Amino acid sequence: MDILKLIQEGKIKRVFRAKGKIAYPGACCHVTQRAPGREMLFLENSDYLFMLKLLKEKSKRFLFDVYSFVLMPNHVHLQLRLKEGNLSESMKSLFQEYARFFNAKYERKGHVFCGAYREALCLDDGYALATSVYIHLNPVRAALAGDPYRYRWSSCGLYAAGNKVASFVDEKFILGLLSKDQAVARENYRQLLARAAFIRTSEVWEKPGILNSFKAELISLLSGLPALKKQNDILDENALDKKIAELKEKGRLRLPQDLKARKYLIEQLKARGFGLTEIAGKLKISRQTVYTTLSSPDTKSSHPSHP
Repeated sequence: MDILKLIQEGKIKRVFRAKGKIAYPGACCHVTQRAPGREMLFLENSDYLFMLKLLKEKSKRFLFDVYSFVLMPNHVHLQLRLKEGNLSESMKSLFQEYARFFNAKYERKGHVFCGAYREALCLDDGYALATSVYIHLNPVRAALAGDPYRYRWSSCGLYAAGNKVASFVDEKFILGLLSKDQAVARENYRQLLARAAFIRTSEVWEKPGILNSFKAELISLLSGLPALKKQNDILDENALDKKIAELKEKGRLRLPQDLKARKYLIEQLKARGFGLTEIAGKLKISRQTVYTTLSSPDTKSSHPSHP
């Protein structure tokens, strides 16, 4: 069962990938990119401004909407809605052009970014909202701002603006998840940000599944605020960990249903952004077994009711 089929069946709500990006018209994407090591992406205000200029230009050229963004000194978060399946082309154009600008300006050579950008698909309202809040709280987590609305290089200020501010960012979709009344939605979003600031978390490239737990805690903070659409995840993080533990207890697997169950769990982990080595470690099997399981047609998985 491939990732797109899992998405279509509603079995995966968020897909985090560094390779094999998934892009299609209408996809809501969380894109992250960072500098290598302790290098910086932005050294002066003009650097931030140039990146924003590029982001605006690319959104028009490649036809994607920008919902949320934050530019940090050494990394970038973007939340986008694609109108065409051209994410790779648009992000390649954005980051390559910025890299050329940065190297020319500072008379340097070498990589500006740390390899390929990472992408996560946000496939329900909960993840879309959690991603926006997570992005806007980045400056607070990094102690660059006490109030996320006051950080200059973020879309967060647009979410607070009572009057329409001319911008290429479309904040209405995310705010609309909280209320049809924009004034009420802005106040609800402000309350949610204030509450979510106390959630302890880390960066998504350090822990690909971190937004799953962040989303769960965020949803629990919505008491008194409008409820989001009911979520229908087949396996949340706790359930996935439980199924992995149950499968490991069986030791060496021989029964067809156990082999199918293992393949399904590998697919779940792969969809969350884990690499073959990480999956092998979690399941206590070899990398070769992971690879063989994924490519073997005779263990083609369908979601088991009780793996």
